[in-house]
Amino acid sequence: MRSQTGVPGRAGVPGGQIGMIQIARALPSLGAQVKLFVGGPRMAYFAGLDDLDPSYLRWPTWLDTAIAAAPGGVRTIGRRLRRRRWLAAVTALPGLADADVIHVQGLEDAEALIGRVSGPIVVTHWGRVGRWLPTGTDPRADELLAQRLGRIRANAKIVAIGQAQARALADADLPPSAVIPPGIDLQHFTPGDRDDARGMLGLPSDDKIVLYVGRLAGDKNVETVLTAFAGIRGKVRNSRLLIVGDGPTRQDLQSASIRLGIDESVSFLRFVPHHRLPAYYQAADVTVVPSNLLETFCMVALEAIACGCPLIVTDQVPEILNDFPDVPSVSPYDVAGYQEQLVTALAGRLPPADDARVGEYAWSGIARKYADLYQTAHRRGSGHVTGR
Repeated sequence: MRSQTGVPGRAGVPGGQIGMIQIARALPSLGAQVKLFVGGPRMAYFAGLDDLDPSYLRWPTWLDTAIAAAPGGVRTIGRRLRRRRWLAAVTALPGLADADVIHVQGLEDAEALIGRVSGPIVVTHWGRVGRWLPTGTDPRADELLAQRLGRIRANAKIVAIGQAQARALADADLPPSAVIPPGIDLQHFTPGDRDDARGMLGLPSDDKIVLYVGRLAGDKNVETVLTAFAGIRGKVRNSRLLIVGDGPTRQDLQSASIRLGIDESVSFLRFVPHHRLPAYYQAADVTVVPSNLLETFCMVALEAIACGCPLIVTDQVPEILNDFPDVPSVSPYDVAGYQEQLVTALAGRLPPADDARVGEYAWSGIARKYADLYQTAHRRGSGHVTGR
């Protein structure tokens, strides 16, 4: 499993990482022996999740930050060095040669391991697919990409985490072997008393709280939430916006809150460990998911639903809207639509989503789907690679 560069400094909730850890935690109950490798250093967001005693890549986070800030050529060299270190660490793992299945996060990781491991590769692709699409303008680059895609198809079983992503993978000539959504820990994310949660977090009991959890980046569209919140603050007394997460647009968002005159009512919480997130959902009057690009899946929405927190999303979270159709949605830049829904929620007139289907996302059931998929993977001979 790889690591997001700079987590928690450049990301909010690392859903893919959390997901892979939870799969690894659930598999032993099905009789599987699991060894977990995290392609980065031990970070605070693993608190409460590392009971499997995972191995971590010895690679300092400050070096990731320096690489990200370096000029283009130096940045490329730094990323190549990091990838080489990652490959060396993975291929040196004790017992790797005898593994029945090697399950990795992300197509790039699967591609890097082809020809270097003998066990069958299963890859869950948690991100978007755009970088795997041909350019249509550079025939040589498209030819090389087609060769790479052929190698991945021939040597790895691909898992999509939602139907929309499955269609995107198929469009990229990488049809998935299965569609398996992320799961959720239903003993962890559960409804709770709002006053108790606010007392634990030091939040006023009479505030009307709007919650955003996630990465702070352009595709998360948090500035639209700020604009909408600025428009309702005069209509809803004691309203407060909590923004939990970090990312490249953090400073711009803080400046926007000052420009909109709402900075005293907006709290930016740089990082909240995974095990403390339920209290924030339990304390909030409503959670917002304002994404302006398609979400392959939206764990924040699922967590909010499981905690009984009312939810507002955009039309860019199709998997959630399909399974929980009573969740209200707006278009990404519909400020008036946001304001209407926020006023309704903060007045207590937006009920939590019907959670009847939440149980389908329990990690025990998700792990069973992976265990069944693993049975279809076949061991290859050492170093054998098919496809060109």
